[in-house]
Amino acid sequence: MKSINLCLSERSGPGAFRLLVLTSLLLGPLLFPALSAAVNLSGDSRTYLQSRETAIDQNILGVYEYLDFAVQNVGNETISFHTGGWLRYDLRDEQFGRKSNNDLQYSYLSFRAATDNTVVNLGRVMVFEGVASERVDGVYARTDMAAGFGISAFAGNPVETNSDLSGNDLIYGGRIGHQGGDLYRIGVSALKVEKDSDDYREEQGVDLWLHPMNKVDITGRSSYNGVTKGWMEHAYALSLGPFDKVRLNTEASWINYDDYFFRATISAFALQPGLLTPHEGVRILGQDISYAATDKLYFTADYKNFNYDIAGNANYYGGKVNYAYSSVSGSGFSYHRMEGESDRLQYDEYRLYGYTKIDRTNLAVDVIDISYANAINGVDNSYSLSVAALYDLNEAWKMGADAEYSRNPDFDRDVRAFVKVLYRFGSKGGV
Repeated sequence: MKSINLCLSERSGPGAFRLLVLTSLLLGPLLFPALSAAVNLSGDSRTYLQSRETAIDQNILGVYEYLDFAVQNVGNETISFHTGGWLRYDLRDEQFGRKSNNDLQYSYLSFRAATDNTVVNLGRVMVFEGVASERVDGVYARTDMAAGFGISAFAGNPVETNSDLSGNDLIYGGRIGHQGGDLYRIGVSALKVEKDSDDYREEQGVDLWLHPMNKVDITGRSSYNGVTKGWMEHAYALSLGPFDKVRLNTEASWINYDDYFFRATISAFALQPGLLTPHEGVRILGQDISYAATDKLYFTADYKNFNYDIAGNANYYGGKVNYAYSSVSGSGFSYHRMEGESDRLQYDEYRLYGYTKIDRTNLAVDVIDISYANAINGVDNSYSLSVAALYDLNEAWKMGADAEYSRNPDFDRDVRAFVKVLYRFGSKGGV
């Protein structure tokens, strides 16, 4: 059996998840001993048990715990605390040469003003501003200004999972935007990472939303790599409708891999050999049209052209139909054809799925079949079957299980089992 594993194997620091748990349990009595009766505590725990086999025939049985916690309405509703992270522990064979790993994803105090949409976050913060999609140990702030302008800024130590940056390096940046009522929003953003006082990363970008008339929306972004001196990405979309029962969506994008993935500091975004081709670039042009025949029956036809610098040209087109039997059950079928210049880009794709809810149990099944025009590694037909169930014990607890069986040119047989326990907790009126 062969299978592929894509998972973060690094952690942000030793004991990060233990710090999260201790902070969550002790935050109230240690940091806020005299809170008002309006304070709310909330959080959720997601526990997963996964069984599978790796490409080197390791039998993996791993436990994953994701924990998020928040204290809100502190200090007359102006202060809140948010923290979250994950932990992995192998019950059988080890992954990545270690029995466990963890990551403190975010942990910060948030100060929110009553006016001007002003927010200041201190700690390990998540930043999503224009070209920035980062985790930063530092400060993030934003506020609205006069005449439709708004500004945001962040600075601190970058949090990486795939970099040789030391703990003393600096990341900073921000975004300036302007909003013209319901007509448009436009922003200019930048970020910079300094390593030993040298420019390690430097990116600038523009993002926009235009609404020139009713039922017409244009969204897009462009980003530039200041170190490589090349454009990383252009991505724009036009949405028209709905006109009676019809909606049209058009997209156009261009990505240069070398500039886009240059010095990625998160392993999921790294240009990994075997997964993404160096020096590659792609231009994508797509169109889809959806039609609501009734309030339950929907049809969609779509087309995408992929123009790769190295892999060549490919066209992906087809359609799908969805039918909702009720508000909690439905099914769908889709067919797509891929026509490209390599064997992996010449296939017919079929998908059939359905979902329903019986009493407190949610059920779903999904079948995908890919028929290749030419066999790849001796396989001319790839398929997967997945079944999922989730049972609502009450408002706080949910339990479920997923099972998946698949086969494709990269592995002979892959069987995965996934058990999950979801718990949402909270209290109001003090600690």
